[in-house]
Amino acid sequence: MLLCFLCLTCNPNYDMVGMFNGTSPEIAERFADSRRFSDSAGVVHMQMPDNYRLFVCTDSHIDTTHMGLEKFIHAYKADTHPHMALHLGDLINAQAHFAHADSIMRLNGIMGSRKDTVFFTCGNHDIYFNQWHVWHQYYGSSTYWFDVRNGSKLLELFICIDTAEGTLGTEQLKWLRQLLADKKDAGYRRIIVFTHTHLFKQDNSQGHTSNLSLEETYELTRLLSEAGVELYLCGHDHSREVTSYGGVKYITVDACADEEPDPYYMVMEMGENISYEFISLLPRP
Repeated sequence: MLLCFLCLTCNPNYDMVGMFNGTSPEIAERFADSRRFSDSAGVVHMQMPDNYRLFVCTDSHIDTTHMGLEKFIHAYKADTHPHMALHLGDLINAQAHFAHADSIMRLNGIMGSRKDTVFFTCGNHDIYFNQWHVWHQYYGSSTYWFDVRNGSKLLELFICIDTAEGTLGTEQLKWLRQLLADKKDAGYRRIIVFTHTHLFKQDNSQGHTSNLSLEETYELTRLLSEAGVELYLCGHDHSREVTSYGGVKYITVDACADEEPDPYYMVMEMGENISYEFISLLPRP
């Protein structure tokens, strides 16, 4: 057992401290950093027609291989319809891979920032090994909102929350509660929350980041239902799940990492109604 622990401790893919004790730093500091960035950068208002496509991927876990993410990027960039994209966290796998991930996206025509039409949230692997400040340098804020409009017509409100540590924290929850109260009757056709960590899987394989606590899960699900949120998009579990609770649809997207036996991403048709398709990254006969 001791030998196993020592092997895991020395493995650059496993932050044994971070897996069981929030570090990197904890959510209160990440939230404060995020709000300062967002206040300085301002809110993004995307202009799209009433019908557009939303590409979604998660858990690319980039280290030395990145075919899954590149295939996703190529499909996204090649689409001729108006479109935008979300990456739901765990962009990288372990230490010192952000520069590699950034170069991949830049080489494929994605700037890797909110100035592009790709929006990011951080996952537990992104903040392991005290890497929050590196993620923050590349991608800015892990707690923010933006919206999609057609001229002055409001379409979607997207809210990104930071669940990388397996908790929302007091200040982030207060911010989310106030934002949803302010925007509930603004006239958006739907509100979408996206983040990394799922809410309903009882999976302890990720240490303290596996799920939010039961108390936070209860508070968050109640808040989303009362505010009229339509979709909660997440990753983290590396397996697909689509469920509804309290009027909210919760979608966990499959991982797109190269080591996955069957990697997928998701494309959503955004209009008066929503449809979605999970697309395999493996060649099919």
